[in-house]
Amino acid sequence: MAIKNYSAAAETLIQLSGGKENFITVENCATRVRIQYKDLSKVDKKAIGEMDGVLSVIEKDGLQVVVGPGVCNKLCAAINEILSVDRAASTAAPDAPDVPEEKKKGNFLKIISDIFVPVLPAMIAGGIVQGLNNVLKSVAEARAAAAGIAATETLTAAQVWLQNYHLLNLSNLMGLIYACVFNFLAIYVGYTAAKRLSVDPVLGALIGCITLSGDLTKFGTSAGKGGLIGVIISILVLKYIYKFIQKIIPNQVAVIFVPTLSVLITAALMITILMPVCGVLSDAIVSGLMWILDKTGVFGGFILAACFPTLISTGLHHGLTAIHMEMLNTLGYAPLISVQVMSNAGMVGAACGIFLLSKNEKVRQACRGAIPTSFLCVGEPVIYGVCLPSGFGFITGSIGAGVGGALIRLFNVSFNAMGMAGMSALPLVADGKYLYYLISYFGGAIAACVLTYIVGKARHYE
Repeated sequence: MAIKNYSAAAETLIQLSGGKENFITVENCATRVRIQYKDLSKVDKKAIGEMDGVLSVIEKDGLQVVVGPGVCNKLCAAINEILSVDRAASTAAPDAPDVPEEKKKGNFLKIISDIFVPVLPAMIAGGIVQGLNNVLKSVAEARAAAAGIAATETLTAAQVWLQNYHLLNLSNLMGLIYACVFNFLAIYVGYTAAKRLSVDPVLGALIGCITLSGDLTKFGTSAGKGGLIGVIISILVLKYIYKFIQKIIPNQVAVIFVPTLSVLITAALMITILMPVCGVLSDAIVSGLMWILDKTGVFGGFILAACFPTLISTGLHHGLTAIHMEMLNTLGYAPLISVQVMSNAGMVGAACGIFLLSKNEKVRQACRGAIPTSFLCVGEPVIYGVCLPSGFGFITGSIGAGVGGALIRLFNVSFNAMGMAGMSALPLVADGKYLYYLISYFGGAIAACVLTYIVGKARHYE
């Protein structure tokens, strides 16, 4: 059953977590409520997993309670309201003094994930808006050509058509939103990276801002050199420089000299060493991945797409966001995103197969709730609510995702922005290959559904 009363659900979850005093932080991503506890042994994880609306409970870097998109935001807000914790302050988990040091460190992919998760809503909004704008522009270009509309001194033929239908300002607004999200992404990432690494987040934003300055040409480099990888590594350098200077500067003048010297030294190192080195590194990563995608073709698409459900189920797929962004910045499109999205097709198809197989009303109810949401936007509801609990459905769904990935590479479908999965990703498809995306998606979903049904019948799944 879905959560009907968020306040009551939050009260229950707090009680099952050992009370208010056991909480350190509560925050959410797209589908999960992420909780840091002082003592995890006091938490009744099994009982939380059996709560209405809870799809799954993952014990990883605290506790991740998977409840699905939209629901996680409301439940997180309800918990924080009861805990009397300001929501904005709750996102400062790395700076909280009660967080154990080992939790602050984490592994590399987990740190990257924590940096990008807070930025995802803006990236999704920008990507979807730009995708819709691309569709609008494509229609305008076709209609303008069909009507024989000529360009003016200031407007293209497509813009003239848009203006005639009072859509030009809407198109310009969409373009502005996208530009503001992605042109200044280094600032947002600098802020969240600094927060995650326990550095003053505004200083982190400043470092990100420096990497975008046009005045960098005076130092023999260029804006954006090194990309987001360079920003994150520069923040890590800032962290250690800040700590060192903090130790040697007297307290009486620390407020003046610690931030000043930290930024000055970090900026100098970043411009002369880090940005050029990270530029070579990011170019090598993008070139290497493109080589793999080009050389392995449909086989590589199958393997990569089949692996993505496992990455998504563990949350490690967020660690690839920096790579996706480097592809977009360097190439203008990102073929790896379209392969990743096929994991959604496989999981949705597997869930449909389980729905057709099962006679258990609880399982069928979970399918009814999870399949539409996952088909439209994110795959976690079917992963945690249907496929993983079945066991075999996750495997057959991964194979179906592989089929979708193979088709994506066969048709060479790429995305020109980041956003959601499923049908919400349709506007993000580059070069107008919407039909090929749909063929790939439904090809993967149907393969997963059929395979799941066959395996389920053989296993006498009910």
